Amino acid sequence: MISKKFQIKTIFYLFPALFIFLVFNVIPGLSSLVLSFFEFSGFETNLFQKFVGFENFVKIYHDKYFWIALKNTFLFVFGAVFIQTGIALMLSVFIFFGNFKYSVLVRSIMFFPCVLAPVSVGLVWKKILEQDGVLNAILGLDFSWLSTISIVMWLIITVNTWQWIGYNLVIYYAGLQSLNIELLEAADIDGANWSQKIFSIVIPLLWPTTILNMILNLIGGFRAFDIVYVLTRGGPAHYSEVLASYLYYYSFAAGGPNKMGVGSSVAFIIFACILTIALVRIIVMRKITN
Repeated sequence: MISKKFQIKTIFYLFPALFIFLVFNVIPGLSSLVLSFFEFSGFETNLFQKFVGFENFVKIYHDKYFWIALKNTFLFVFGAVFIQTGIALMLSVFIFFGNFKYSVLVRSIMFFPCVLAPVSVGLVWKKILEQDGVLNAILGLDFSWLSTISIVMWLIITVNTWQWIGYNLVIYYAGLQSLNIELLEAADIDGANWSQKIFSIVIPLLWPTTILNMILNLIGGFRAFDIVYVLTRGGPAHYSEVLASYLYYYSFAAGGPNKMGVGSSVAFIIFACILTIALVRIIVMRKITN
């Protein structure tokens, strides 16, 4: 039986982490919820001067750019969860079982973009994709890549995948190193070919790692802002807005509406999405481990 003294010590050691979680996660989320029921521009001394109820939520419901931002957010999340995770899985398996002489160097090169600030990555790729940028100079074209509505979100997804695929690859590689090699040796004895071993043994055993990567990418997708803002600032004509950049436009952008109550409504929606994902992650991981 756990003694009372041990319980007090545990609470004492957990207190700093709980305090940080409360200050930087719980309180901002609840503040966004409260402020979303008020109208203010950020310049009033009394934030709670004009109560408007659900009017801010009604405004974003009737705003077509909110639905564009929501659609783009889910498209961005789709790219992060499925495209990024899928490519990382294929590359990690290829590198791990390929017995490359310089596999450590390859993994280091692929992981390098992860240590760069997304703003720096966005600036570099913006120079590449601009109308007078590197890509057009190489291809001999005069094409406005970031101003074309039909492809702009896919370009942003491509840049995001380029930056973070190395992160997923390292996690997958760690999972591959923990696999039971005896299962693969038994498959060799039974005459299984390479593809049978990969699809029938390796990928199913990597399912917990895949779930982890997908959930991390899911949360990161909903939080995406900097790469979008640096590349396009939500343009052209708001058609590359995601929820985070839409929030920024409504709350802080120069020349924007300066309606921080509406921005708080969007912030709460993002917070609710991430909280739901976190709870689903806890439930899924418990089922996997049990």
